[in-house]
Amino acid sequence: MKRRVWLALLLAVALIAAACGDDDDGAGDDGGTDTTAAVTTGAPETTAGAEATTTTAAAGEETTTSAAGGEAGGTIAFSYGNESAGIYPIVAEPARIQAESRGYEFLEGSANGDCDQQVRDVENFVTQGVDALVVLPLCGVEPLEPVLEEASTAGVRIVGYSTEVPNGDAAIVYQNVAGAEALAAEALRWLEEEYTGDPESFTWALFTFDQCGTACTDRTDPIRDAIVAATGVEPLEAESVDETSGLEATETFLQQEPDLAMVIGINDAGALGAYQAMQVAISNGRDPGSIFVAGMDGQIEALELIAEGGGENGIYRASGALILDDLGRAVADLPADLLEGETVEVFELPYEVITPADTARAQSIVDTYRQFTEG
Repeated sequence: MKRRVWLALLLAVALIAAACGDDDDGAGDDGGTDTTAAVTTGAPETTAGAEATTTTAAAGEETTTSAAGGEAGGTIAFSYGNESAGIYPIVAEPARIQAESRGYEFLEGSANGDCDQQVRDVENFVTQGVDALVVLPLCGVEPLEPVLEEASTAGVRIVGYSTEVPNGDAAIVYQNVAGAEALAAEALRWLEEEYTGDPESFTWALFTFDQCGTACTDRTDPIRDAIVAATGVEPLEAESVDETSGLEATETFLQQEPDLAMVIGINDAGALGAYQAMQVAISNGRDPGSIFVAGMDGQIEALELIAEGGGENGIYRASGALILDDLGRAVADLPADLLEGETVEVFELPYEVITPADTARAQSIVDTYRQFTEG
């Protein structure tokens, strides 16, 4: 039965390799990015009762295998490429739990940001004879093309994560344009209804990261277009997907425009750096009511600030959040559905704009994520 599955049917609705990140994260998932890359926490722990084993990937490198429940349904392998990224446990642990609940063994890669190692991980999965493979192309699809062709020839069902991949049977993608438009709409609402500064001197900044192509530009172009159309003001711009560069860029912008009112990040990690810089500006006399900071991904640190009313001085005002545990379950459900005879073309994951207007929603997501990040 052929069907197109819309993940919007899950809860309310996250990296720039394609998965998003924590403080000092680099570009990641998200794509649609997981727009993250930095190292914060390791791969998820197995839950009580699940037997953990390891298998050799290549020359002593390892992939992690969760052995519970696997023999009945087959094996699903997940190559995220940056397993040390902060959001990884929030995606991988729900995926493992969901896979095992459906009777599948769940294998995880161990590239940890190494592009060559990701290729070796996938080669190892194919050699092991996995039934399905979910892969986020850490350094683009080209390095993976030969092994993905080999996997397809061997009958492995292939799912692209954050993008379609060569020889893929299906893909998990993000509604980047719609998410960016929704975040821009919230920024403009704030500007119209709550901004306490002088509208005539309004200035703003946008953090970009074009290295991952349309997965990145689909996040930032709609924001730029909407705010420029509404205000006539072009943004100051810098590439930033981590706290350090976000802090430094905002400090530079404030030297140029001391009344800088708004900073929006392609991900929350860069925006968290802007949040720090703006706190210094407030201590030097800036009115918090004239400052708006926001990002995308739904990074747990950003959501913690929103759950507290926007953090110190209330200036972290929105995150366009991917609901990452939903994403994790999709990592298991999509290949499992394929293996069970359904042809699913695309899983689309929407964004949810989380603001201090609903601190309970932000706290609920934080509490859920902590189940997967705290031992």
